[in-house]
Amino acid sequence: MSHSTPPAELDFEKRRGISSVEIRTGFAQVHISELPEPVRTSRLDALRKVAGAGISIDFLKLTPYGVSFLVAEGEVPRLESAVAGSTVSISPGMGVVMVHAVNMRDEDGLVASIVSHAIGSGARIEHLGDMHDRLLIVSDLAGAKRIQDALVPVSEGALR
Repeated sequence: MSHSTPPAELDFEKRRGISSVEIRTGFAQVHISELPEPVRTSRLDALRKVAGAGISIDFLKLTPYGVSFLVAEGEVPRLESAVAGSTVSISPGMGVVMVHAVNMRDEDGLVASIVSHAIGSGARIEHLGDMHDRLLIVSDLAGAKRIQDALVPVSEGALR
């Protein structure tokens, strides 16, 4: 299968490749663990408690005996009340690195190159998520800054 050359960019289009890298702060990583069997039911019960408290979550992951996700740091006290009695670990000071690139899924190797640079920064990556125009990388704030520092020079021309 051969790849055709993408059409030339038009003046009103954003340039291909990374257009910006930003960090959103103010998140906490939550891990609810040691849930009783059946774990599937216990996970749903825990998530219902969180939802019942009106807490929005992002980056939900199922773990072998629980769930993990991100919440706004300001929601931590309500979250702790909502899941009282559960085994919960909370890591504040998390950030989301947002790597913007139009049609990134259509650019051969772009996502892989971004992830490679992020890993190469030495930061611990907690979560990855993608959309058609951005890649989201969750790390602690120091790691998020290392990832941003690794990607900003790349966004200025080297990675397209």
